[in-house]
Amino acid sequence: MASSHFTPEQLTERFELSSRIRNLVYGLVGIGVILVLIGAYLAQSADGHNDDSHGEEHAEVVTEDATVYTVSNDQHSDDSHGDDHGDNEHGDDGHADEAHVGDSHGDAHGDSHGEEAHGGGHGHHGPTWVTRLLTGFYMSNLYFITIAMGALFFIAVHRVGNAGWQTAIRRVPEAMFGWLPFAAIAVVACFLFMDQIFEWIIIPEGVDALIDTKRAYLNPTGFIIRSIIFFSVWILIATILRRLSTREDTLGGLRNFEKSLGISAGFVVFFAISYSLFAIDWIKSLEPHWFSTIFGVYTFAGSMASAMATLTILVYFLRRQGYMKYVNDSHAQDINTYMLGFSIFWAYMWVSQFLLIWYSNIPEETIYYVKRWSTEDAEYLGYAPYFYLNLLLNFVLPFLGMLNRNARRDPRFYIPVASIILIGHWNDLFQMIMPGVMFDQAKIGMMEIGWFMIFAGLFLLVVFRGLAKANLVPLKHPYLEESLHHTTGDV
Repeated sequence: MASSHFTPEQLTERFELSSRIRNLVYGLVGIGVILVLIGAYLAQSADGHNDDSHGEEHAEVVTEDATVYTVSNDQHSDDSHGDDHGDNEHGDDGHADEAHVGDSHGDAHGDSHGEEAHGGGHGHHGPTWVTRLLTGFYMSNLYFITIAMGALFFIAVHRVGNAGWQTAIRRVPEAMFGWLPFAAIAVVACFLFMDQIFEWIIIPEGVDALIDTKRAYLNPTGFIIRSIIFFSVWILIATILRRLSTREDTLGGLRNFEKSLGISAGFVVFFAISYSLFAIDWIKSLEPHWFSTIFGVYTFAGSMASAMATLTILVYFLRRQGYMKYVNDSHAQDINTYMLGFSIFWAYMWVSQFLLIWYSNIPEETIYYVKRWSTEDAEYLGYAPYFYLNLLLNFVLPFLGMLNRNARRDPRFYIPVASIILIGHWNDLFQMIMPGVMFDQAKIGMMEIGWFMIFAGLFLLVVFRGLAKANLVPLKHPYLEESLHHTTGDV
């Protein structure tokens, strides 16, 4: 299908992955690798110095009220554990069993788990440079998974809604969710060091009653099986939708278009369940003592806002390179309206979660915010700057920057705002993940920046190659003409 406003060359263009762009991407990955190596070396040296200065190692046992107790390697201080738990305000009722963990499990823990307890992991040792290295990899992988899943949901939900405006730009989110198979490889790698970062794996059975009540769900086998199922279905759906889309360029007709409707509808339902469970497994379970009923929706909101921010930057980049001249300011406005809308939705879910937990004041829920925000509490871990920066980057600045309609059509406004949202999403994941793994030892240094650069470079390489494999516009899509003439009205 063609339009009198555009030449055949403009509608049959393909992105060319030039050597300059390829070198920039490889350079990003290379610099990232160097930063990770230097950061790991410096962190290892610092850890070695700290070990020498402290002299004696200590093991840590984290109990269900998130109190960290230090136990000498020479012997287990069962009496002190018992006293500490006895004085603890959560030692009543359901917490009574844990209050006597020192007495009831002291011998068993000392004999049966002695070697394991002192062998590593944040549940028994303080976080080391290795923990930090692995967590940086883990978080960077999650960051780009959330963006790719947001792009996949964007394509599916617009097909279910029969939306035509996005047809001219759909090849960009299609290239974005092409990252999922590569993310799955990194996920498999994460399986190898789960026991280094997940508290519910590190703490043996019988030590923490609250974690024990969740082991029917929180166990390595179930975790791995669920993750494999989720990624297998997500990748299968992404592959089918992409294939049906590219087939339209050559076959035309409505057959592939109609097939995509049923697949997209089924995916939206599966996505609602699987993505919520994925967020619980991979992020929320890092702090298994914490409860939240809307965490999956909260994670989804951040995913969509960051996916829309990535989409608007990529479309702008392509237009600046001379591609996609058929994309107009109305397309940009709609993408950025989504970006603003999901930023507001993210803030709504953030406030909903915070206010409900603050009002009910249940220890198992409030501990999440005590760690991040309550500076007067002994269990505070020093995350207040990230806590407040989270609201500023993910809501306040995007809201003020994008509220005006014309700002959503002007790259001088929407590109900086999109960049802020992407930084904000990284900060959001940082303050969601690090307190449960690194405690008060989290830092933003060479390792964290390096891992992000490595994954960002690989992600961009996959996206650019995906764009180069097919026409930048779906030539025979039934809604193409509507998209080429898309307008949001007079400015």
